[in-house]
This record gives sequence, C-alpha cells and structure tokens, in this order.
Amino acid sequence: MRAHGLIRRTFSLTGTLLIAAGVAAVPVASAQATVRATPAGVLHGTGVLNDVVTISPSNAWAVGHSGMLNHPKTLIEHWNGTTWHRISVTPEGGWLNGVAATSAHDVWAVGFSHAKPVILHFGGTRWRRVASPAVRGSSAFLGSVTAISPQNAWAVGGTISKTVIEHWNGKTWRRVPSPSPQLVLPFLNGVAAASANDVWAVGGFNKALILHWNGTRWRRVPSPVTKATLNDVTAISAKDAWAVGSGTRGTLVLHWNGVAWHRARSPAVRSGAGLIGISGTSARDLWAVGASSGLVVSSSQRAGLSVRTAGTRPISSSRSASRPLILHWNGTAWRRISTPVPANGQLIAVYMASGRNAWAVGCTKNFGSPKAKPVALHWNGARWK
Repeated sequence: MRAHGLIRRTFSLTGTLLIAAGVAAVPVASAQATVRATPAGVLHGTGVLNDVVTISPSNAWAVGHSGMLNHPKTLIEHWNGTTWHRISVTPEGGWLNGVAATSAHDVWAVGFSHAKPVILHFGGTRWRRVASPAVRGSSAFLGSVTAISPQNAWAVGGTISKTVIEHWNGKTWRRVPSPSPQLVLPFLNGVAAASANDVWAVGGFNKALILHWNGTRWRRVPSPVTKATLNDVTAISAKDAWAVGSGTRGTLVLHWNGVAWHRARSPAVRSGAGLIGISGTSARDLWAVGASSGLVVSSSQRAGLSVRTAGTRPISSSRSASRPLILHWNGTAWRRISTPVPANGQLIAVYMASGRNAWAVGCTKNFGSPKAKPVALHWNGARWK
C-alpha cells in the first residue's frame, strides 16, 4: 500500500514554529462548476495538489491548498472518469497534505488547521471533520495518511520537536507512542503499509528518519544516508519497500530488501532537485515524482513550511519556478521519463492503481506562488497526458 501525503504546509521558524493555516469544520457541500484540464493536465483555477488516490478508473480524489501561504484555502478535487470537479468546502480555510481510501465510501484526508492536526472523512456523500487527538504544547500537523481497512488507518506528522503518529481503529483516532529523536524538526512526511503488522513512516529535516511498525510498537530503523530528507514511502511487500527524498547530491532513492535499507542508483539530477512522491504496484513497476530544480527542502514543502534555519533559505512565493520530474522503475533501473507538464512546475504526489492507471499531481510554477495552477497527469499504460 502506498503512503499519502505531500507538499504540504507553511510555517516560519524564527525561534518558534508558526503555522499559518486554518481549516475549521468541514461538512462539504456540492461540487462547483466542472473544471476541464488542458492537454498538459493543468486544471482550472489556482492552487496546488499535494496528494492523490485512485479508487477506480472513474473515481479519484486529490487534495491540497490554494491562495496565499499565510492564508491558505483547502482544495479538494474529484475525478468522475471524465473531468476533475473542484469541491466546495465550508469553511474553506486550511491546508490538506494527504489522502487515502479503502473504497468509494471510505476516504481520509489529513492536514492542519489553526496550528492543529485536521482529519477529514468522506463516507460516500459528504466530507466531515473527525476529531484528532490533542497534541499538547506545540503547533502540529499531519503530513500523510494510509488506510489498510475501514477499521485500520495511520496518519503521521510532527511538531517542532516530536514525531506525531495517530491510529484509526474503526471508531476513533488515537495517538500512538513513537520515537522522537533529537533532530531539528523531526517531521514525518510519508506513511505506507504492506500489511497491518508492517507499516513504514519516513521524514526528517536534513537528517533522514525511518520508523517501522511491527504490529506492536514503532521503532527507528537505520538509514544508509544520514544528511537527507525523506518525503514519501511505498510498501510492495515485507521484503520490498521504497522511500524517496532529497540529499546533498539531489534526488534520493532508498530500497528495503527485508533486512536493511540501501541507497539505489537514480538518474543524475543536479543539486537542488528532489523526489517528493512514490507509488508502485509490483517489484517491477513504480513511479516517483518531484522537481529537477527549484526545491529548497522538499519536506518543508510537504508541510507547507517556510524554514529559517542555518543553511536554508525561507521558501517564498517569489522563488523561481521549478521543473517537474518523473522517474520510472522497471525492475532493473530507474529511468527519467518525459512529462507533458509545462516547463515550469512541480509534481508532488503519485498514485499507481495499476500498470495502466496512475495519477500524478502537483502545480505549475511552485507551491508557494498564489498564481500556481493545479496539475493532474494521467498514465494510461503508454504515456502521461
């Protein structure tokens, strides 16, 4: 199962972590006017899509944000098999990072609202807000969600000093103890499950963080690369999992072989590049997406963060546009694939339902620009369009 959650938030660190957001109650209403994509996959209106999940060829959901980073608005789009529809949300303020589903009547979306985690659920008719466990004393967010069954789902995120992991048992969300190493911003950006007793979570801020759930507890697992940020993870089986992110040399791909994580060779992309999303259906068929330039720290994008710490520049809406990146794994090697997205833009998440049905989402320009437009590309087994 694939993790769901991405660019995903906006904070400012000047001694303390400030979250600029706001999603209140979210009983969702009707869809607005149909939005039609251009041949390049650019949707109507402005905004950024941070994650996507496919339920069937005629049913997919994408979530994200729109507007200024200090006053973002929740963005939810639905695919009906022909067109993407933008869904009206009342109230509309907030930022969504991840989406996951077990069926058309069981869809989860996570993010943050007013410096607190926010969890939304779609039961087949409308979106509604579901209570999230309180995280005391700190601003907090949720960055990703994965759903194993209607009675079993995980959401991950963090605060300025601690990891945050929450579990759905079919009735309520409860916070689960998780390792919180002494790292600068120990955020968890991605989560994925191979089974109920085999769940991975990844993150870190310039220092890779990998956690594993064995059915009883979460524990930290060594990473082959330390100075790096991990943004997403996908689990094919107990002996086959992948994580992506960015390091000192640009794009980063890690592979789990059932015993240990190892760095995998990926196409050379210059420093400043990063992979933000990954998804696969088999050991021989995976997709990874991101940007080949214009990224400062991918995890800060997934969180909607503007970070001012040593060695990093704050992300702002005036930052130059980045260039989208798509990689494919064929069982032997990762190869770069051409993309129809406009020259400037970012791909933030990918969901692979089958070898002939995958969606990649993101935006034009960069996630910090209020003029960015949402992008949704579809893989039909032969090409992205």
